[in-house]
Formats: sequence, structure tokens, C-alpha cells
Amino acid sequence: GRNANAVIVAEPNSGDVVAVVGGRDVGSDGFNRALDARRPIGSLVKPAVYLAALETGRYNAATLIDDAPIELKLSDGSVWAPQNFDHQVYGPVPMAHALAESLNLASVRLGLDVGLPKVADTLQRLGLENRPILNPSLLLGTVEMTPLEVVQVYTSLANGGFRARLRAVRAVIDEHGRPLKTFPVQVEAAAPPAAVYQLDRMLTLVTTHGTGREAAARLPRGTVIAGKTGTSSDTRDSWFAGFTGSYLAVAWVGYDDNRVTGLT
Repeated sequence: GRNANAVIVAEPNSGDVVAVVGGRDVGSDGFNRALDARRPIGSLVKPAVYLAALETGRYNAATLIDDAPIELKLSDGSVWAPQNFDHQVYGPVPMAHALAESLNLASVRLGLDVGLPKVADTLQRLGLENRPILNPSLLLGTVEMTPLEVVQVYTSLANGGFRARLRAVRAVIDEHGRPLKTFPVQVEAAAPPAAVYQLDRMLTLVTTHGTGREAAARLPRGTVIAGKTGTSSDTRDSWFAGFTGSYLAVAWVGYDDNRVTGLT
């Protein structure tokens, strides 16, 4: 179980995938984690939860949501009692702060208020192919996705609510340079631009004040980055998805055998 990583960089406007790293040892084992490894996305799911809330028109960045303990009895009779990462409770917090600090309790309450079906619908409109299981833990990212699928979803957020189908080949040409087949940009409406605009503004707080603030220190001063961190349960998977005006990058770090990394 070596530790592994995957990175994909794309241009959201065109859907062009410009870089793929499937692991540390390039060309070693034929298993490309960026395309093939399905892992729980953790808090990378939260922008879809918050977007679903913004779309209702009942919420905005300043709306207070309650970060308070919650216990849910599940259909199998078990009780689900999520915790914040630091095991603290913060009470009523503005929605933008709850997202920037990735507060689990506030996010779960928000998602339950909006409803699991609407959150799943939003994820699918953004670009997730298969409908996720409607379990409350979906709100904390138990849904498993490949890095490529995460890129597809976040492209819609980076694009102001328009989903560009990812492509790695623009055209196939013959020996005389004539195109045999082209792959045009395919763009479809995914979410209301006004709601996505609000969400993207909130996602910039992640990198200025929130869980992604370490990233800002490593980038040129003044770079505006919208992004989201994600950590799956017991720190087995660590994710970051971020975008500027031109590029979107998704990175995953973990172990192939699913051991704990201890990384956030």
C-alpha cells in the first residue's frame, strides 16, 4: 500500500482536459487512479448541497444555519450522529462561514431541509452520471466518485452553471492535416447562473478564510481561487478541487488499500 495521488487539470470553458496524473510512478501499473479509482469524496459534495439550497431562493450567503448536534434514526434502526471535524459545535452561523469552514452539522441540517432528492438532482445536473443513494450520509460525501467525475461536476461550478462535456481529444486528422473526426465543445445548462455566482463567491472564502487557506500562501499574491477541501471518514482520502478564471484542478491523495493517511 504505497500512498498514491491523482491530479487532473481542465479548462472549464471548453471541457478540455489538459493534464492527467494517475499516480507517482508514471506508466507503472496500468491503473490510472485519475480515471479509475472510485473513492468517497467527503466534503467535496457540500457545494452541491449549498447550491441546492441557494436554488430554492430561501437561502443566501448570510442566512444563519444552525450548527447543532443531530441524531437521525436510519431505516435499518441504527442511529446516525455526525460530528464536526474538530468535534466542536458552533451554533447559528452564516451559510458562507459554514461552507468555508466545512461544518458538518450545519451542512447536514441544511441538506435535510432542502431534501436529499434535490441534492441528488443538483449533483446529477452538475455532471454526476449515476444517481447517488439517498442516505443522509450523502450530505457528508459518502458518495464515491473518480477524480474525473469530480472534475466534470466542478466544471459546471467553474463555468457559471454550464456543463461542458469533458474531452481529451479535439480532432483526429489524416496525414495531410485534414480532420477525419472532430469533437466539438458540448455545453448544456446545469444550474441557474445567479445561484452558481453566489456559490462561487462563497467558495472563494474557502481559500481566503477557510479550510483551503494553506493553498493561497503557495500561489501568486492576488490570485482569486474558488475551491473546496474534502476528507473522507478517518482521513482515508484527501481531496482539493479549485478553480481560477482559466483552469480547474482536482487532486486526490490516499492509499490504494484504503489505509488511514492522517492527512486533511
